[in-house]
Amino acid sequence: MPDDERNIDINDPRLQKEMVEANPDADFFELPPPPPDDQDYLVKVVLGEKGIVSNKQKRKGDAEGKPTGPYFLNVALECHILDPGQTWDNAKLFENATSIIMQSSGTSYLHAILRALGYPAVGKMPLAGPGSLAEHALSVFTSDATCMVSGKWEARAQTATGEWITVRKGMKNFPPIDPKDLAQGYSPYADIMDPITRRPTGEQARAQFRISKFYQPG
Repeated sequence: MPDDERNIDINDPRLQKEMVEANPDADFFELPPPPPDDQDYLVKVVLGEKGIVSNKQKRKGDAEGKPTGPYFLNVALECHILDPGQTWDNAKLFENATSIIMQSSGTSYLHAILRALGYPAVGKMPLAGPGSLAEHALSVFTSDATCMVSGKWEARAQTATGEWITVRKGMKNFPPIDPKDLAQGYSPYADIMDPITRRPTGEQARAQFRISKFYQPG
């Protein structure tokens, strides 16, 4: 029976030849800043970890946790930035897209993303099953399809009442790393202000790159 390479004795002489090299100044717990929001990015859009699920829309007057509206799809997506040579190449942007049709546009966020990827859904489809919107979306989001995205840095925080608020939006509205040299970029952290005193609370919110638009290149 072969040796179990998952549990190697710490005195094994092979370990003396195995070198470990790490940056002694790096902070393991500090995430890299979001990609700059003063440009658009080519992204590969793939299905996220939570996949495709179905929920019911909530109607006015529905009890908490008991929606009675029509079913819709909720699709978790990962958008991998394709920008070779840059530190943000292959950075992941996370997004959720639903099939809820907006009255103002006559379409949904999910339909808009599929269209931007070059694989639009037909006008009328069943939600799930053979020939459905779910089947079509799954095939597209597992095909390494690409499109362009634009977006903005946004830092959000949760209030004492549980409400999420925008602390700051837009990369150039965040503090510069060096005010005398803006080429060094901007800090992704923004002070959370007390809504009454308008003074810093001592806590900070961190920016994320939030996608505002998917579109076809060219």
